[in-house]
Amino acid sequence: MENKPLDTSDIILDYNRIYSGPGIRTNSAYYKWLVRLFNPKPDSKLLDVSCGEGIFLREISNKVKRIKAFGLDISINAVYISKKKAPDSTLVVADGQKIPFKDKTFDYVSCLGSLEHYIDQDLGIREIARVAKDDASFIIILPNTISLDLFFHVIKHGDKPVEDFQIIERTATRKEWVSLLDKNGLTVKAVYGSNLWPEFVQEGTLKFKSLSKYIKRKLVKLCCPLNLSREFIFVCIKKNDDFRFKSLKRSNNE
Repeated sequence: MENKPLDTSDIILDYNRIYSGPGIRTNSAYYKWLVRLFNPKPDSKLLDVSCGEGIFLREISNKVKRIKAFGLDISINAVYISKKKAPDSTLVVADGQKIPFKDKTFDYVSCLGSLEHYIDQDLGIREIARVAKDDASFIIILPNTISLDLFFHVIKHGDKPVEDFQIIERTATRKEWVSLLDKNGLTVKAVYGSNLWPEFVQEGTLKFKSLSKYIKRKLVKLCCPLNLSREFIFVCIKKNDDFRFKSLKRSNNE
């Protein structure tokens, strides 16, 4: 018997499960680094799509004066956590494939490691582009198929790791992701590598982590080639008006 295709209700149930338990997060230092990398201007509007626990929104609000920060997530549990961690942000429960904001609303749009979990990635990218102003900047994080971490795992265990924590998990190479973003209206201006953040003391506790893991993560962070990074950070802009006109014409003819 064939498996039933996933729908939005399946995604909601899974992420409510995750955010009622361990959640999904990275060390705050990582998000502070992303804020410096993105460098949004004061008095601007930013949307974090699939904002999770709201840590990026919190760091944005702490760093950038008078920024109007918005976040959305498909999980009501995630939004509940975000409201506690980022009280200065406007938060809504919504699907990133159907963003409830008007066209050309935001100066900055971020999506940090979420598009690979969407049912329709193309639609998710087009929605991100739609709600952004023509001169907007984007920061999008997506996972690599061929990473140094994968090599280490294969050397140690003899097989690939099983990714089943989240209901959908897709990966691609740098060029494949660039092609997907380009196809859906975004031009990649810069790409950075991202790997597991070295953390010696567990954040919010006095618990020390493994020294060997810390050293390994530090070395990977410093030495890993871009194309073998665990994730790619894509800094993008919108494609030109000619591309948008052709895309609209093509969709109207379908």
